Amino acid sequence: MFGQKKDWETRENAFAAFSMGPLTDFWRQREEAEFKGVDDVPVRFVRFCAQHNDRLVLICPGRIESYVKYAEVAYDLFHCGFDVMIIDHRGQGRSGRLLSDTHRGHVVNFSDYVDDGRALAAAGGSGHWRKRFILAHSMGGAIATLFLQRYRAHCDAIALCAPMFGIIIRLPDWMVRHILDWAEGHQRIREECHRHRALAGAAFAVNVLTHSRQRYRRNLRFYADEPRLQVGGPTRHWVREGMLAGDEVLANVEKIPPRRCFYRRRRSGWSII
Repeated sequence: MFGQKKDWETRENAFAAFSMGPLTDFWRQREEAEFKGVDDVPVRFVRFCAQHNDRLVLICPGRIESYVKYAEVAYDLFHCGFDVMIIDHRGQGRSGRLLSDTHRGHVVNFSDYVDDGRALAAAGGSGHWRKRFILAHSMGGAIATLFLQRYRAHCDAIALCAPMFGIIIRLPDWMVRHILDWAEGHQRIREECHRHRALAGAAFAVNVLTHSRQRYRRNLRFYADEPRLQVGGPTRHWVREGMLAGDEVLANVEKIPPRRCFYRRRRSGWSII
């Protein structure tokens, strides 16, 4: 653990060497697998396991993200003594898409994400873990929280980064919900996509995601090198499902046991423009 901390302190200055050396070697050791999720949608996941590890971290990515983005996180967790599994949610990453236009972010029911998580727990095996945790970001935060509320016995604690417990849209909430409810009755409209580019390619100076220029460029390269990872904006139906999921999370906060949930909130929240 001490050696890992020293690595964190010096890694940034030699990130290119780290990513092309130790990180690439680590990623080659991954085990990729697939299971059939709700409605037989193929759901991909990756895992790193060692016989001596007795704790598991399941990483639950955000919208449009793939597990390839989390290689460094998996590297650090594994070298701190955790087995790691990372899921590619349905409709993104290397998992099956829900619409013929694969760039549209879509899900039939938000709870399908949660049920996929339960299926992953079964597909990944019970293991020999004495503790099981979830680390989640953005949309993954809503999924992880709903999972904990429904399946407490399968998770000891969750850690959330900027969890999506609501969606910020620059219109009155009542108006947005009325429009989305109306759109549900019109397939073409409910499956239309909000304006959003999968790869904006904006200059590093204006990004709000990371202070690391090299990590930012590396992330963009993932999507350029493997176009099938790209996902654009969410459909109106996805937005409606996301809002309802946030409502469910907040309505059932009391189902989360004390000291089982830790989160870091991003000031700007989660928004669609």
